[in-house]
Amino acid sequence: MKKILALWATLRSTSTAFETMMLQRGDFIISHEPFGLSYYNSPERRDTNRYPDLELNPEYNYQTTWQRLKQQADSQAVFIKDMAYYMFHVADREFLSIFENTFIVRHPAKMLPSFYDKWPDFTLEETGYAELYKLFEMAKEFSGKIPVVIDSDDLVQKPEATVKAYCDAVGIPFIREALQWEPKSRPELTHWEGGSWVLNAMFSTGFKEQKRDNYVSVEDNKHLQNAYEFCLPYYEKLYEYRIRIAEN
Repeated sequence: MKKILALWATLRSTSTAFETMMLQRGDFIISHEPFGLSYYNSPERRDTNRYPDLELNPEYNYQTTWQRLKQQADSQAVFIKDMAYYMFHVADREFLSIFENTFIVRHPAKMLPSFYDKWPDFTLEETGYAELYKLFEMAKEFSGKIPVVIDSDDLVQKPEATVKAYCDAVGIPFIREALQWEPKSRPELTHWEGGSWVLNAMFSTGFKEQKRDNYVSVEDNKHLQNAYEFCLPYYEKLYEYRIRIAEN
């Protein structure tokens, strides 16, 4: 079995745009947030008030999902994008061994206001930074090497150089044409809420920094301030390991 290329992320981190690029390449089967379905939509769902009316499906149980991904990877190249907090509580050496574990981070000053706009009642676990960093440390220990980390700012400001550096680091060809795509609905890249979370990625044409003036700022909201103080140290630790992208 060829290892599954995994991009572990937090929500609102430009990860769906990266996933769109991977889909555009055409040489990977894309599995969108498979463990999100385990976390929210399986009988093994976490103790959460999010999506309380979803019908629970045993096909989404963690082990079932893991085995399904393994089977796919027996015959084809597989890429998954997922949130670390969806699966951190089941991650161990065996679980992580089927993945080439890579990571994307975004500064919480940019991620949290965007997140708050969607889920103003978000929990600290749902911010995902602690789980992302701990998963990085586990992957580093188990593999004996430093996993690939890319930063969202690099991705949107220097997309070609960042994607090329990522491809070189994980040993796949760089495909320049995949940096552009047609703006259209991609149902395979969303599970919930009618795709509203990923509209910017779906109807973009490439990597571009999103600037919104209507977001609540961290400084003006106590919930955001508390979350920022919690998330920032984990972001800074991961940021130290990012791929350094040379200035043009």
